[in-house]
Amino acid sequence: MSREYSAELQERVERYLRENSLSQAKAAPLMGLSQAVLSAYRNSKYDKGDIGAVERKLEEFFRIQDEKQENGRRAEAFQSRASDGYVRTSISEGAYKCIRYCQLEKGIVVIDGDAGIGKTKAAAKFYRDNPNTTVYVKASPSTGSTRSLLKMVAKTLSLQDNLRTEELSVAIQDKLRRTDRVLIIDEAQNLKFLALEEIRGWVDEDFLTGKPGIGIVLIGNVEVYNKMLGRQEAIFAQQFNRTRLHSRYRTQDVTKEDVELFFPALREKGMQRELDYLYSISHSKWGIRGMVNVFNNAANNEDVSFAGLERMAATMGILLMA
Repeated sequence: MSREYSAELQERVERYLRENSLSQAKAAPLMGLSQAVLSAYRNSKYDKGDIGAVERKLEEFFRIQDEKQENGRRAEAFQSRASDGYVRTSISEGAYKCIRYCQLEKGIVVIDGDAGIGKTKAAAKFYRDNPNTTVYVKASPSTGSTRSLLKMVAKTLSLQDNLRTEELSVAIQDKLRRTDRVLIIDEAQNLKFLALEEIRGWVDEDFLTGKPGIGIVLIGNVEVYNKMLGRQEAIFAQQFNRTRLHSRYRTQDVTKEDVELFFPALREKGMQRELDYLYSISHSKWGIRGMVNVFNNAANNEDVSFAGLERMAATMGILLMA
């Protein structure tokens, strides 16, 4: 077993922890090591262990990080976005404004539409801009029940989540009604009817205390709003009556200007054919997310020409009608 430590690799570990603001406890599993082993290695006290095996794991870990950074640099050379990864498209900005409206005016706001066009990006941006007044949770098929939803919200608010269901609901309302927090529920199409029925009353003013209601944003696919107006219209009437605003976004709403915001370098280089192709992807069922993925993969392949984009799209199973 090796008894010599690589000073360069030890320094790389320290730099990685500093630059990413990671504790040793959080970094160790990412590196494939236990916290005890990482601690001993950092302090050159792993003499009874296999130092070489540890360093091979670290070398592999940093090799992957370097390749990720290089791939990111290739794509970023053509893209323009804020440091937090947000691009101010017409859709993401529209959704952002809807969330702000809900925070100010309370009630239920529904933001629905096709997948991969910027709804969740807008919610994430809003949360980063307003971390103290935003409560964000994401529903799933396994967390769409009333109790699961309440437990998620309670945990986010640092409340006890082992209370009875009715106590959970009251505790959440008490905490939210004292503030101007807005509750964002992403993937809200996964919420069951009884979960929606539970939270609908939260947006009403408390007539006993005079406390205002809560602003709730439901983000998801078209099912979120359609089931309020479709065959189940009668049972969803209460939710519908409390809906202050509804915004629906489709892939067809993506503009050419939106696409150029992602890839200004292509515009500057006069690569209009490439921009038009990316625009056509954004209007397909793959949306903006698919468009960006195709471009990033093509950039990593060092070919963002029309032919390179088309080949990459085909490799990813994205085939557009002629």
